[in-house]
Parts: sequence; structure tokens; C-alpha cells
Amino acid sequence: ENPGVSMAKMPHLERHGGPGRALVLVVCLAAIGHLSRSFVQSPTFGGCVRTEFSSISRRGEEVAADAEVEAPESADASPHMTPLFQELNVTNSTDARKLMGAMVAIFNAGERAVDLVLLSAFNKSTLMYAIAEVPKQFEPSAQIQLRRRDRKMRVRVLQHFQPKPDPDAEVMRISKQTNSTKLGSAIMSKFVDIIGNNLKRSVKLEFQGAATASIALEAIEKAQHKAHREFTWMARKVYSPVDGDQPRQGGVKMEVMLVAT
Repeated sequence: ENPGVSMAKMPHLERHGGPGRALVLVVCLAAIGHLSRSFVQSPTFGGCVRTEFSSISRRGEEVAADAEVEAPESADASPHMTPLFQELNVTNSTDARKLMGAMVAIFNAGERAVDLVLLSAFNKSTLMYAIAEVPKQFEPSAQIQLRRRDRKMRVRVLQHFQPKPDPDAEVMRISKQTNSTKLGSAIMSKFVDIIGNNLKRSVKLEFQGAATASIALEAIEKAQHKAHREFTWMARKVYSPVDGDQPRQGGVKMEVMLVAT
């Protein structure tokens, strides 16, 4: 602002400043009123749509009416899917023999399969030993399922389903120092070649102890993903022969026959 210029020396601003601004305001209000008359409120679309004078708006309403709108999920809808088979949770305190008893009870009730859900990543061996404890008359087998959004391992145990393995299945022995990723790649290489052609149908895994059982389960899951095949496996305990009154040498070992189905 120039202090040397006063409003008294500019009479045209003094005369027309206020009414000029009022005139602009009146013009704006008239324009808004004109636009408001060109629009109507629609209860169907919940907003403003053009009147019948606009062909573009009519086409937009026709497209919106013909479009398939996905209904929102109900607020009380459960985010969990109904499982195909009954599920048994496996935690750190789960006992293998009690878990086997629960599976047998479900099989005796007429169910074809049961899903074991691992809630603790440090208790994979319980799954393996519980499956090996299922009586032979049930002809049990197991399949590791693809993980869901909860990232939990699920093992489906089936009764009266045991695919026939190859008579010359290669044996792989697992120790505590075995890397599950490398073992998974080795297992995969026995089933498919580098371009995905089928090779062998079965591989036998041998191990002893809880730590190696966990490694075996992890390797089976990784091999299944890498080979893009469904693996069905049968687990059983193998006892060392008794030599008279002498204690067993080597204790109990596990054998898992892995078959590509």
C-alpha cells in the first residue's frame, strides 16, 4: 500500500468499490441457481444426476442400471471358512498317542479324513509320530495341504488310502544336521527333471528322533512346492530286533514312504 495515495484522491473506488463486489456476488448466485435447476436429486443413486435434457446422463444411468454390483459382505459374516473335514489342533502340549486316539475316534465315526492343524512351529514331530501310531487296519496316509492365509501347516490324514510305491524306491537318511531346503530339492529331483517331466514315483525317508522328524516334514512340504506335485506319504515305526535279553540297539527309527500321486 502506497502511503502517499489516499482514498480521497480516488473517488471512483469510493463510489463503486462496494456495489461492484455486490454485483459479482449477485452474478455468482444467479449462476448457481441456474445450475441447481439443471440437476435433480435421485433416491436410487444417492446423488445428483442430470435431467432428461442430457443424453450423456441417460446413458450413464442405463449403464449403471445394467452393471452387476457386488453386494458387500454382511457385518456379522464369519471370516473363517467351514472346513471340509474335522480339524484337530496340535500345540506344544499335544501328546502323539492321544492325538492318534482322537483320529481313530473320528475314523470310527465314519469320516474319511481328518485335518491336523499345527499351531506351534516347534511341534512338527508330533504330527509325524501320531500318524505313525494309527493302527494298520485303517491303512492311513497323509498329505501336506497348501497353506492358507493364516500360514499354519495342515496335514490331512486319510484312511483306507495308500498308493502303491515303487519297489526300488531310493532311500534318503536324515540327520540333525540335514538342511530341509537342500533335502527338499534332492527329493524333488527324484520325482521330476529340470523341465518338469515325471521320473520316479516314490522316495523313502529314514530318520530317528523328534528333530529329524521336523526336518523331514519341512522337506516334504518344500519338495511338493518345487515339484508342483501332490505327495502322499505313509509313516511307520521300525523297531530294532531284540537279541535275546539284550536291549535294542539303535532304538526305534521312522520310515516315511513318499509317493507322487
